[in-house]
Amino acid sequence: MGRTLIPYSRQIQIFEERMSSFRRGLRRSDQLLFDQLLSAAKIQVAAGAMAASPDPDSSIFISIAIELKRENLSLSKRLEVLECKLQKDTSLT
Repeated sequence: MGRTLIPYSRQIQIFEERMSSFRRGLRRSDQLLFDQLLSAAKIQVAAGAMAASPDPDSSIFISIAIELKRENLSLSKRLEVLECKLQKDTSLT
């Protein structure tokens, strides 16, 4: 028989429980950021489940990195648009 793996969503909960002491040690504002990072990992549940790893930590961290990169790219695009608008506005005056 094959090995039985804990569902990835449960593995994220277990990771969250393991990190609870670390989280409590953070400043309140950083606790909120920590919670947002774990939420980013939860967005990628399907990919984590496909990895089927008995140690989900790397999948969790990569999921967080992907969501941070997505947000970074979105902000970069918005900044580029604003810079173009600013450049046009200054060239008109």
